[in-house]
Amino acid sequence: MMKNDCLFLLGNAWRRCLGICVWGCMAITANAALISGVIKNGTPESKISVVAPHYYLDGRSSTYHGVLDAQSRFSFEVELPESGVVFLEYNDDRLPLFLSQDDTLVIRADAFQFPVLVGFGGNAAGNNRLYQEYLKQNQLDFNEFNNIRFRIGQTWITVEDAVNGLMESLTPELFRGSMDAKKSAAIDLVDAYKVKNPDALSPQFSRWLEAEITYSWAYHLLVYGQVYAFRYDVQPTYFDFLFDAPITSTEIGSDWYRKFVLAFVARQQVKTGKTDNYWSGQYYLAEDLLSGKSLAFFRSEMIATAFSLERFNEILPLYSHFLQKNPFPAYDDKIEGLYQKYARVSPGTAAPAFEATDRDGHPVNLHHFEGKVVYLNFWASWCGACLRKMTFFNDFEPELKANNIEIVNVSLDDNQQAWQNAIEEHGLKGVHLLAVAGSKRNIANAYGVEAIPQYFIIGSNGMFESKAASSQPNDIREKLLEISRAKK
Repeated sequence: MMKNDCLFLLGNAWRRCLGICVWGCMAITANAALISGVIKNGTPESKISVVAPHYYLDGRSSTYHGVLDAQSRFSFEVELPESGVVFLEYNDDRLPLFLSQDDTLVIRADAFQFPVLVGFGGNAAGNNRLYQEYLKQNQLDFNEFNNIRFRIGQTWITVEDAVNGLMESLTPELFRGSMDAKKSAAIDLVDAYKVKNPDALSPQFSRWLEAEITYSWAYHLLVYGQVYAFRYDVQPTYFDFLFDAPITSTEIGSDWYRKFVLAFVARQQVKTGKTDNYWSGQYYLAEDLLSGKSLAFFRSEMIATAFSLERFNEILPLYSHFLQKNPFPAYDDKIEGLYQKYARVSPGTAAPAFEATDRDGHPVNLHHFEGKVVYLNFWASWCGACLRKMTFFNDFEPELKANNIEIVNVSLDDNQQAWQNAIEEHGLKGVHLLAVAGSKRNIANAYGVEAIPQYFIIGSNGMFESKAASSQPNDIREKLLEISRAKK
């Protein structure tokens, strides 16, 4: 029987037996869960999807697309590497759900009330009824861009805006009391639900939710103690709460646990007082703090972060070490994919050749700049950050040219006139190329550019050079001059 055949046979018995029929008449693929249901008043053929994030594991997320049928029904088979949160998306709204492998979850909702009012059936119904109550009590914002960002060492961490308001206004004693009360309320909610609904929760969900509650509490206390340490003169005894939050856990699927581990080890690295080799320092420090899957996750995250920040010299030796020593190969994909992406632009690697025409129609290729240091800058007329950065280089251009440094700007604009207008309006200096215009290959693709502003430094020998320690224009200028003078 095809995946949706079970649903179509139900007819008027939908509300009474959908969960039983789906469970009884359909086998689920190994490592998968089945989500099915109906959106009352939903428009047939309207789009509905499920997003299953697993970036922490392999650097990816899986999205399953579908449409409502003539009776506003849907069905998805979702492959899950581990238990955790997925999102059902309909009409620009998202419903967070908890799923484990082999789960079946039947959803009943109204298009006009989704995702506020939702009914559940199937063997994962109890888990998700409690999870929705937990979310109402805690009001989590799954959009990282709505949160406040702080740094512990060089590690960026986020805090919800409402919690940050408490951090700014409460003393350590009052903030601890606020977090303790929130944790106790969550535990009371779970306990009361278990009394009323014995055996309704799966062991996987119970362990996961316990981790979410514990590490949300510990994470926020840790961030407060680190970020506001000097404002409130936080004493060492404040951190005694760490005794109640084990640094190693098997619940890697818990987002709060992963955040806690990253913040905790960053704090330990800061305490060492060492600022060089920050990412590799944490990589080795973690061996004394973590074990099992916790260690594998953390180390893969350090390598992935260092790759994305292009700290190649620091992290490349650890890449091979991780692949040789890691006993959990599921984490290999995350760093192998990044290695393939970034290794081709690491210092000492030959820069990809390109051919294009400049804004005056003259042919240009990388060999034209042989013997010069090239600042290869990717931008677009619609990128405000790019234009602000390029105005600095207008001022730098005479000094750079005097030191045998060439500015080559590659625009990702699709509109050639917008490209030309931006160059004229801002008086942008240097050689100007379009990423695709007149070229046999796309320059942006050749250099793996997926976001802008982005730049590379190519030495006089055609090899990539190390970038500046920061993306500030003056730091890049100093790095360019340093490279040029070293070649003389």
